[in-house]
Amino acid sequence: MGRVPAQAMRAAKVPRHALVPKPSAASTPPPPPPPPRGPRPADGKPPHGKPPRRTPRAASEHAGALALPDRPGPPAEKRPITTPAELSAAIRAAVDADVDAAASLALKAAPTIPLPAQSLALILRRLAAHRSVAAARDLLAALPYSADNPAPRPALLALADACCRRGDPREIGQLLPVLADHGVRADAHVYNALMKGHCADSDTAGLLGVLRRMKDDGVDPDLVTYNTLVYGLARAGLVAKARTYLDAMAAQGLFPDVITYTSLMNGMCVKGDALGALKLLEEMQANGCEPNDRTYNTLLMGLCRNRKLDKAFEVYKSIVGAGMKLEPPAYATFIRALCRAGRVPDAYEVFDYGIESKSIPQATAYSELESSLKWLRKMKA
Repeated sequence: MGRVPAQAMRAAKVPRHALVPKPSAASTPPPPPPPPRGPRPADGKPPHGKPPRRTPRAASEHAGALALPDRPGPPAEKRPITTPAELSAAIRAAVDADVDAAASLALKAAPTIPLPAQSLALILRRLAAHRSVAAARDLLAALPYSADNPAPRPALLALADACCRRGDPREIGQLLPVLADHGVRADAHVYNALMKGHCADSDTAGLLGVLRRMKDDGVDPDLVTYNTLVYGLARAGLVAKARTYLDAMAAQGLFPDVITYTSLMNGMCVKGDALGALKLLEEMQANGCEPNDRTYNTLLMGLCRNRKLDKAFEVYKSIVGAGMKLEPPAYATFIRALCRAGRVPDAYEVFDYGIESKSIPQATAYSELESSLKWLRKMKA
């Protein structure tokens, strides 16, 4: 038997799948068409079948798309102000952020829309607090007010109150002609605030000048007026002058109160007349006016500074008996005076009362006593 050629053998080794006939192009079914790409229903699900799985990126993009706000539309047009109520609301909304803008609203609305009195008061109050009286005066001059049609009295009183709270004598001095131009007479409250401003500046001449102007304008001084006078004059060392106003008060039917007496005592102690201040305490009590803790602390400090330590200790006993507190300056002055006089047991007694009565913090009490004792040991060494 002869050999079979190698090419014939390789041709005989045909794989099994090669024996299956390939389907013809005519018999192959066409692939299904892709799903339409139109918009999905409102529920977010596809028309049929299960919803497709979202990848993390697709899910995050979808969530971000849901969080996006609507596109802003065209800016809304501001409605014109046509009524006093709308003007009042607009001023109230603008005045805290920009008082000049609120004033501009008032100027633009006048004279066709009446400016409510409360709105004018609000603007004037803010101008006085954050600008000046001059700015308030300029606004009043630009508005349609005149001698026949003055600005509302409540608005001007609001302006006056704002100026008085600032306490600047120059501002209050500029306020008086503004009030007069609109037919409003300054009351005792305005003059008292002007006096307090001069007291703060230690200007006794200005203080007395306000009193004269007050009387010329026909305004009667009240108790606050006299207390301010006594305080300012006694603080400046004019104790005899301050004392004369106690008689003026009595002539007007006013009686000195604890503030009047304490202010006068303080001035007397400053002048070195601590014993005279102690006599004034007796006069005060005889007139039915009871001293308070400020009265006793003022006397205690004055007596210590005038080296009347025995009298100071009597006043201290009155403080303890009345259950009053020691003020920190009085405590410090008293402790130093006792230690320097060698009265250490008395100093410890005052220290204990200061702690028990919770007059001062413990750290302050210990510190003051320790420093005073150190000074005493140093002096004895």
